[in-house]
Formats: sequence, C-alpha cells, structure tokens
Amino acid sequence: MDAPKANETPAGERSGHLLVRVGEQICAVPVGAVRRVVRALTVHPLPGARAELAGLAEFAGEPLPVLDLGRLIGAPIGPHPLFPVTVVVWSRTADGREAIGLAADEALEVVDLSAASWLPTAGFLVGEALVGDQVVRVLDPDQLGAG
Repeated sequence: MDAPKANETPAGERSGHLLVRVGEQICAVPVGAVRRVVRALTVHPLPGARAELAGLAEFAGEPLPVLDLGRLIGAPIGPHPLFPVTVVVWSRTADGREAIGLAADEALEVVDLSAASWLPTAGFLVGEALVGDQVVRVLDPDQLGAG
C-alpha cells in the first residue's frame, strides 16, 4: 500500500483546508499545500495562453504562474471582489514541487474536513463536501503539476 502524499487525506482522517471564494463557489485547499495567501498579485498576461492561465506574477523575486481559479473550475462569476487574493500553493511535479498561484476572490477561513465525508470526483477537483449548508469543492493542487 502506498503512503499518502503530503496533500492527501486518508479516508476518515480530518485535515485543515483553507476555504476561498471564487465567483459563486467556495473551494477548499489543503492547508499543507498552501505556501502563502497574499493580496492579489499583479499578473502579466501571456499571449496565446489558455484562458485558465491568468499570466505570470513576481513572487519572492521569482516568476509565478497564476491560474484563474474561477475559470479552472468553471465557477459562475460572482459580485466584484472587495479583497481579491492570490493563494500560492505547492504542486508536485515530476522534478519535485513548484509554486503556483491561484487567483481567488477572497480567503475565508480554515476548516477541518474529513475525506470520508467527501463526494469523490476526479482530477484537480477531488471531491465535494458540505460545510454548514454550503457545498465546497475540494481541490488537489498536486494535480496541477501532473500534466
């Protein structure tokens, strides 16, 4: 049996997840994958890039690819964000790990989620869970570096 990855939650165990709002949806990012949450970084678009890639920003003196989380998950556009953020996450790659920015409308709070309570999905969206009366889409940043 393989050992779980750093961002993986074995069934039944609870783990911390950062809730972020993007459009009309709430997403949960494993706290272990979050490097930092910062005020929305200035992003420089790349000509010809896919719509999900907002562009490149500078973070800690290095270029950082920033993905538009709303486009990535197909979230309907919500009200204009008051305090947009970039969630800098670690994503596993074949060569180790890479920092990637996720553009979101707002960082909300950290909650404990149990993998046993998720309704599983595939790929970057690994599940859906109820937090209060809100359906939350659980993300796996490692899937961003898998391609």
